[in-house]
Amino acid sequence: MRKWNIVLCTLLAGVLLFFASAAAQSNASIKIVKPGDRRNVPVGENEVQVQIGGVNLADGYKWELFVDGVSQGVVRDKMTTQVNLDKPMVLRRMKAVLYDSQGAEIASNEILIVAVKMESTADVFNRSWFVPFMFVFMLGIVVLILVALRLRPRIKS
Repeated sequence: MRKWNIVLCTLLAGVLLFFASAAAQSNASIKIVKPGDRRNVPVGENEVQVQIGGVNLADGYKWELFVDGVSQGVVRDKMTTQVNLDKPMVLRRMKAVLYDSQGAEIASNEILIVAVKMESTADVFNRSWFVPFMFVFMLGIVVLILVALRLRPRIKS
């Protein structure tokens, strides 16, 4: 009888540990959204934006940003932070780690970026001039077609 009590207690303890570990696991996640993975970023100050799922930062969760293993600071209440990248043309590892309210790591995401010297970050294609230019261009084509139809020689038979 004593043997069965030990087996039953061991089995009960195993079931309790299983459910406790399943309850402790969460679907918390963190992902670096900006800059994207394997992207070129300008040398200097850059904004890093993360997407956090499954938890709310207001509940005591926080995240920390690492660049090449060096902490850039802990962020508690927002999804963005600034990071200074000073070495051009070097492959850098950027890692975001999500911590729970007790300070235990629960999720992380790592990307690779390259800081490069950029002349200008403005778009080469000026979108504000495209629509008016295309309107004038299409209007000119329509006028040419109407004039060509109006002036076509008429053949009398």
